[in-house]
Amino acid sequence: MAPHETLAHAATPDFQLLDRQGFVKITNTSGGTQIEWSVFAPNWASLYFAMEWLHTYPGPYTLRYYLSGWFDEKYNDVNAARNRIDIIIGKSDIHLTRHTFVTEVDPYRANIPDLLKSALSDGEVNPNFGVDCVLDESSGKFNVERVGQKSEIARLWGLNPVSFPCLTGHSYDQVVSAAYRKVVLTNKPHYDHVCAAMEARDANVIWFTYQRVILPHRFTDNKKGVVVVSKQSPVDIKIL
Repeated sequence: MAPHETLAHAATPDFQLLDRQGFVKITNTSGGTQIEWSVFAPNWASLYFAMEWLHTYPGPYTLRYYLSGWFDEKYNDVNAARNRIDIIIGKSDIHLTRHTFVTEVDPYRANIPDLLKSALSDGEVNPNFGVDCVLDESSGKFNVERVGQKSEIARLWGLNPVSFPCLTGHSYDQVVSAAYRKVVLTNKPHYDHVCAAMEARDANVIWFTYQRVILPHRFTDNKKGVVVVSKQSPVDIKIL
């Protein structure tokens, strides 16, 4: 529907309407229906209204909600989407003190992406899919030296080795690189799941979920380090 006349010519970004004024945005296209809101906003009545009428909109249903970053969840069944909205409403007083979560999982699971499965079994990966991280012995940090053209980082952030996930020093780097040290010490591959709030290319903070394999590697001048291959996919980490 057309915006209210007081908003028709306003330059207020959508996020301010969602986060500060409690709006709930419903977008209906040929690809399905998206419900968008901020978890901390005063919007419960609007969300319950959306739940009540959600069955009148075509699926699949994407729930896009903001809590220290944007979460995206997709449901084919309208009742599953409605139940999930209800659960999120019940957890809307939760404050996240961490923005990066990592959990080690069984490498023999059935639904591991083929790219990661091959990396684990072969102990190596096509350089186009990997990201090279070299250990700086003096600082103990791992610096990104090369981003593969077909890697997930390249797909989401480009080939620039100083994009957000490639920088060192912030909390994300400290959490995800902890496993790099284990791989260098044991000289064995490592497989885990990651869920992290990261700044995307458009400056929005988005919760990314991905699986990864970390392989030990020796670079030029016999420098120690790891090659990381990852795939954006569902993970065994539940935040809400």
